[in-house]
Amino acid sequence: MKYKILADLLVILHFGWILFMLWGFGLTMYSIVWPAVRRIPVPFCSRFMERWLFRTVHLAGILFVGLLTVLGRYCPLTMWEYRLRLRYDPTLAYPGSFIAAWVERLVYPDVPGLVIGIPTVLMAVFSVLAYLWQPPMKVKRLLSLRKT
Repeated sequence: MKYKILADLLVILHFGWILFMLWGFGLTMYSIVWPAVRRIPVPFCSRFMERWLFRTVHLAGILFVGLLTVLGRYCPLTMWEYRLRLRYDPTLAYPGSFIAAWVERLVYPDVPGLVIGIPTVLMAVFSVLAYLWQPPMKVKRLLSLRKT
């Protein structure tokens, strides 16, 4: 039973990670595109772009996800969840609780790999360009200290 609970919790964690990746990408898009389109300063945008820890963790995460996609590999969370389910019951037809089953449908949609793979790689490329184009001030300072 503990393997089933751990697998269900892992699916929920995985869903949270996906939301973090999408949310971070959305905030990055908004912070870069909106002021450029409207040509007016938006205080929220500049504050978000200085969130160096959030942006750095998001960038590392999206690069990792993009790399997995390009290499055709499964996410480690997916593999871990699969192993936990196998340890619980290899013949399990309904893999977990009701909520976990619905979250699983969101985490593992039944679509061709390219439908998710191509946007993931594009998100990774955009995130890298956004980070390089407008790095957080703390990162700029660290880079300028290394140059001197």
